[in-house]
Amino acid sequence: MAEKHTSILSLSPEAKVGIFVLAGIVILVYMSLRVGGMQFGRSEGYTLYVTFNSAAGLDKDASVRVAGVEIGRIKDISLKDNQAYLTLLIQPGVKIGRDFRAVLTTKGLLGERYLELIPGEPNAPPLKEGERITHVTSYADMDKLITILSDVATDIKTVSESLSKALGGKEGEASLKNIVKNIEDISFRLNRLIEKNDVPLSDTLKNLNQFSVEVRDAAKNLNTAIEKTSGNLNGLIDENRGNLKEAVENLKAAATAMQQAMESVSKITKDAEPGIKSTIDSANSIAKKLDTGEGTLGKLINDSAIHDNLNKTITGINSYIERAESFHTFIGYRAEYLFDPQKTKSYFSLRVQPKADKYYLIELVSDPQGKRRKETRDITTGGATTSTTEVRTTDSFKFSIQIAKRFKDVVLRGGIIESTGGAGLDYYIFRDRVRLYLEAFDFSRKGRLHAKAGTQINFNKYFFLTAGVDDFADRTWRSAYLGIGLQFEDDDVKYLLSGAGSAVGNL
Repeated sequence: MAEKHTSILSLSPEAKVGIFVLAGIVILVYMSLRVGGMQFGRSEGYTLYVTFNSAAGLDKDASVRVAGVEIGRIKDISLKDNQAYLTLLIQPGVKIGRDFRAVLTTKGLLGERYLELIPGEPNAPPLKEGERITHVTSYADMDKLITILSDVATDIKTVSESLSKALGGKEGEASLKNIVKNIEDISFRLNRLIEKNDVPLSDTLKNLNQFSVEVRDAAKNLNTAIEKTSGNLNGLIDENRGNLKEAVENLKAAATAMQQAMESVSKITKDAEPGIKSTIDSANSIAKKLDTGEGTLGKLINDSAIHDNLNKTITGINSYIERAESFHTFIGYRAEYLFDPQKTKSYFSLRVQPKADKYYLIELVSDPQGKRRKETRDITTGGATTSTTEVRTTDSFKFSIQIAKRFKDVVLRGGIIESTGGAGLDYYIFRDRVRLYLEAFDFSRKGRLHAKAGTQINFNKYFFLTAGVDDFADRTWRSAYLGIGLQFEDDDVKYLLSGAGSAVGNL
């Protein structure tokens, strides 16, 4: 009896699709391991270690850079002796000197965190496998700056409250009036003092001028006397003639300098008199404005509402910065080729992630198959009636709005999927490099619901591949698919969303 051999051509369509999808997934996993750099064995490069007091905001697989150029990745982050213990994987061709300095920094104001290595001396010996970077610099992060601003706001509020208590009420008003009155009395007395001493001061200057003239005449007489006695003291005069002349000249110079000084004092006194009066007038004006609450300082002293508004403003700024820094936005696009209809299905996505374990997903979908429905028409020709069934496609443009919550490696999501209610389940493996997903939607469709299963393989943080089976619950519309996608984080969208949220909150 001849044996029956089962040919692959005799397999059912379901078996053929399953074999094709399995082969595609195996090929994609192999490509991702080769192109994406995932390894099961020892990673290329050498390992270094560094310790920080805090690694807040830093994630595993973050960049390690020198002069802005990526030279490695953070392999692991652990806690050791109450400090963040970082394991670095450095590229083989890069040498890190022993005097390199490690700094945690951020791309822009609200960008992602990474580790920057600042070079030291060019001739410093390089670190070897397993050694530790000992030079570390820690800068103040945004949380510390917010705390400092909050403390400053508290101090300002305390000072303003003290001023309000000291100067507010009837007692404070009386104190300010006394101060203004005292300033007016002082200015009045200064004016009287200047007016009374104007004449005596002028007389003093005249007397000084006369004194200088008399000193000059005395010097001349002294010179004459010395000349008269020169005959009797020839020897003594010959020995000290030069010294006597020098002394006389110095005395003349001193008299001249004294005269010039007195003239300068007189001039300064006269020039300063208008300035003193103007200063006193300005002090009176300032005191009156403070007393009546005019100007910024006057309002600050007398109006307690300004203190509260200032404190609320600083608190609002702190709250806005915290909200803007806490979430990330990702923009993506992917195209999936459906083998059965031989058409391409496109997705444009926006993912808003306020927390590490929660995100919102918005997608615009261009589906060439759209919503399909069968229509049966009866045509009567020559007394004979024939029925024809046509499949019509409508609503090729769809949208999705989902909310997702992550529990370790599992993500549950639900909402509107391709313009109908639905839910999905994601499972991440290989450090989130591979995502297995299953989703179901369009429960009201006649026949069976729309179910989709597939795999997403991330080559890096920008490019990824997808493969799976679309609408596998319906034999008529079941189709394998293969796709490629692009995703990236966009800080500009984050700023726009945070600004829009703040504006909506103020309405």
